[in-house]
Amino acid sequence: MSFAASDYQLASLPPRHFWRRLAAYAIDIILFQIVFTLLFLALSMVTPWDLTLPFLQKQQCNETTTGPLVPKIEAEWPLQKGEVRSNQLCRISWLGSKGYTVFVSKVVSEQGATTSIRAFSTPVDNNGNPVDPNVTTRPTSSVVLLILPLAFAYCSARARRTPGKRLLSLRVTTIEDGPMPLGLAAKREIFKFLPFVLVAVFNLVSLFILRPFQPPIDQLIQQARDASILTADGFLALTGALAPMLLVFTLIWWLFPLVIWRGQTFYDRFCDTKVVRD
Repeated sequence: MSFAASDYQLASLPPRHFWRRLAAYAIDIILFQIVFTLLFLALSMVTPWDLTLPFLQKQQCNETTTGPLVPKIEAEWPLQKGEVRSNQLCRISWLGSKGYTVFVSKVVSEQGATTSIRAFSTPVDNNGNPVDPNVTTRPTSSVVLLILPLAFAYCSARARRTPGKRLLSLRVTTIEDGPMPLGLAAKREIFKFLPFVLVAVFNLVSLFILRPFQPPIDQLIQQARDASILTADGFLALTGALAPMLLVFTLIWWLFPLVIWRGQTFYDRFCDTKVVRD
């Protein structure tokens, strides 16, 4: 292939509209977050559900040396040389909710230049006694991540546009320049938000499938004390190790097609759609 032919083919590709798409996406995310926040606040006030998003939560922690869990922790998790323990009661609350209290015990150990932190936490009542851990379950963030593609799809189907795309003069069409039916719009948005959808599904599985099998308090303390990949702390460490992999996948999924431009993103190719300036 000659350089002239290559230049001609690149010039004939639809433009990226990178900055316009990015600005439209940012506007839409902010607007939808505001809508979801107001919706959850309203539901929390008129229903027994305590719904919140992470950025609305307020946490205040205070050191404690008393309570039924303190002697239990000290007996079942004796400190070794070079270890320091701190016990806290953390009150977590948000607008429109009474919130809940969590007992947190952290043990910090230093070995040379390495510092490790192990922690045990459980929700407690006003007297410091453990309560059902499901009181801390807040699936609202994951629900938002699953609803978000459907909200975008509704605003993009049948020649409509999201507020951000309308402000930035962008429109999503089929490859033949026709309007997207609702089913195609939903498919495109689910593929577009695939990294978010994977995170939401993982979180919901952890909350509703793995959480009911949580071991008793004694075993949880033992797991925090003897952290391994087979324990809860080890599982969290494993998920933490997977986070960079998800970040790489996200960058490839969203940014790579816009850097190595071939006229469409991955999800547009899968759905035979494109973004045009209108």
